[in-house]
Amino acid sequence: MARVGILGILLLSAILNFSYLAQDGLANLYYAAGVKSMMMNWHNFFFVSFDPSGFITIDKPPLGFWLQALSAKIFGFKGWSLILPQALGGVVSVYLIYILVKRYYGLGAGLISALTLALTPIFVAASRNNTIDGLLAMTLLFAAFMFLTATSEVNLKKLLVAFFLMGVGFNIKSLEAFTVLPSFYLTYLFAHQGMYKRKLIHLIAGTVVLIISALPWFIVVDSISPEQRPYVGSSDNNSEFQLATGYNGLGHFLGHGEKIPGQRGQITNSGPVPAPNVITPGSSKQLGAQLGETGKPGPFRLLNRQVGGQIGWMLPMTLVGIVIAINQIRRRIQFEEGNMALLFWSCWLVPQLVFFSLAQGFHRYYLVVMAPGVAALVGISYRIIANWVTNQGKKRYVLPFAILLTFGIQLWIISQYDEWRYWILPVVAGSGIIVFSMLIWLIKNTRAGENKSYTQVILIMGIVGLLIAPFAWSITPVLYGAGNPSFPYAGPDLNPKIKNSNIQGWMPNLATMFMGDQTISKLENFLVTHKNGEKYLVAVPNAHIAAPLILDIGQPIMTYGGFMGSEKIVSVDELEELVASRQVRYIMIGSQYSRQPQIDDWVNSHGRLVPDAEWQTPEQLDKSASDPKNVVMKLYECHS
Repeated sequence: MARVGILGILLLSAILNFSYLAQDGLANLYYAAGVKSMMMNWHNFFFVSFDPSGFITIDKPPLGFWLQALSAKIFGFKGWSLILPQALGGVVSVYLIYILVKRYYGLGAGLISALTLALTPIFVAASRNNTIDGLLAMTLLFAAFMFLTATSEVNLKKLLVAFFLMGVGFNIKSLEAFTVLPSFYLTYLFAHQGMYKRKLIHLIAGTVVLIISALPWFIVVDSISPEQRPYVGSSDNNSEFQLATGYNGLGHFLGHGEKIPGQRGQITNSGPVPAPNVITPGSSKQLGAQLGETGKPGPFRLLNRQVGGQIGWMLPMTLVGIVIAINQIRRRIQFEEGNMALLFWSCWLVPQLVFFSLAQGFHRYYLVVMAPGVAALVGISYRIIANWVTNQGKKRYVLPFAILLTFGIQLWIISQYDEWRYWILPVVAGSGIIVFSMLIWLIKNTRAGENKSYTQVILIMGIVGLLIAPFAWSITPVLYGAGNPSFPYAGPDLNPKIKNSNIQGWMPNLATMFMGDQTISKLENFLVTHKNGEKYLVAVPNAHIAAPLILDIGQPIMTYGGFMGSEKIVSVDELEELVASRQVRYIMIGSQYSRQPQIDDWVNSHGRLVPDAEWQTPEQLDKSASDPKNVVMKLYECHS
């Protein structure tokens, strides 16, 4: 029976993760272009270069993209082969959470946790994308598997393996991997009475191993002369350490470093418009810059329209587990293995709750790392309070009221979606009323409560009812694809028939923002046919313009402004030298919202404007002529 249950859940997870996997093409083009460049030579592979020439890196550590490059090498460079490691990682994570919870709380709790994770909407959406948060979650779950075993046995060797895996996670998503570190330190230190000196020594040794496994690649890259490696994209000072602690660290919490990766871009004369959540430190718009995707920071952010549908469905049930854990600590109950696991998952989740409630800048798919904590605590909490139903006393009412509160939160989240609430709200509300009523009947009817079959059926109905809404949200990426493959999320907004969506309308297609909505083939043909020995096919201001060119042509493209065009990578003197040495001939600039005004001025004064008709289609020219207020991208030919 146990085998059938977990196989069914894994099959469901595989269907959600793998069905129609190719429908979103290459997904996040910024990362896809990086993987294509990495496959060209070992230099690009090691440094995770964004472009074929090794001019600049992508903005993440290497390990997740090394796996994508390996997959593309085996299966060919295709969208689904880039997504494959994440899809597999999602299914593996579901199995790991089952094993981890089942070990301490039994089969039922393990199955509930696995099903909850498999149906967490943002977990499904990210597993169908080439962002690497799913791989991070899987790595941290492997670390948790080793850690809980080490804690049960106070085993140093297994603890060191767990911390080693945490360091591996750092090489996937930098400091995000360390958001769960409090659960490792606190659980190991307090899970057993006594032996504090021994455990402290073990934790110090584990920290040393963590550092040893986390930092070598960063040390090597930063120790190499900048002239012999790509510029570290999105860093302030060309340093992988600064990138890890800055943009990929505190930058997300403080809101100074958030960016929007772009989509498959197409060029027109309509050009760029301001990117709404690209902000400068200290800007008056800093607080509101992320409202469109994640909502205003605060204690109820995880229940709002933007975020609640991604992961907020079961939060009341997880809070029950946290309260139980706090109560056990308050009463100084000796920690058995089950209590140890409850402490561990509570300490995993609480920092995530705080971070995502208060952080100024993050994308919804970052919530994937929070999902295992939610899933584990749902299974554990449900199992504990379900056992209280047949007991005497006030505890037996905890489950029905926890379910009632959880259904209430779900109804609140659904009510914020005009598109679906008219059909799914009655379904969820009806399920809640039925389950609550049956539980109260079970509690009041002593004879029924003694019947294990009745009890089991009602408890199963309870968890199934609670997962109706998450399931409905989770199937949307399968049915409709990603509304914006650079920002994987789930929900009714993905339905292309839904107009004026608050989320879909706010989240732009960045490459289209910068380059418009027509084909780029004429520009590519122009650049290729006019290349005459230059190192770079063209120099462009940002990665959103460069990515589709790299993917289509596979030739060196200089991204002189970095990811969003605001990075000071190339000075005017250096650009002039590149032109003089015939490494660069064609340079593209924007006439408004420029983030490189000095370069724009130099190109305007030293370059020859290439007539738009030579590299744009008639449709693009007509669009520009019909709306003279459009911001335009201009192509210049520069000579020494």
